[in-house]
Amino acid sequence: MADAKDKQAGFHCLSGWDGSHREFVESVKAGLRDPSSFEHIETRVTPNVDGQHTIFMDYRARNGFGGMNVGRAVGTFDNASCAASAPIMDE
Repeated sequence: MADAKDKQAGFHCLSGWDGSHREFVESVKAGLRDPSSFEHIETRVTPNVDGQHTIFMDYRARNGFGGMNVGRAVGTFDNASCAASAPIMDE
């Protein structure tokens, strides 16, 4: 029963290690100045609505001046396939 609830909540698409969504992380990293500086902070998802979840991810990454900034990325992912949309990033 817990597995069915976790799947409905979208948790099956998230890493059991750090709670991130692998495809979403890779999309965010692709948009950074220094992808190797990416550090995942937290990922949250909304309940399943018509097979889609909204995903919010906070992260740290190096800015153009060499300092570390905290940013947030927002997108969606499909509950069945776990495919993520392109992120909207706020650095």
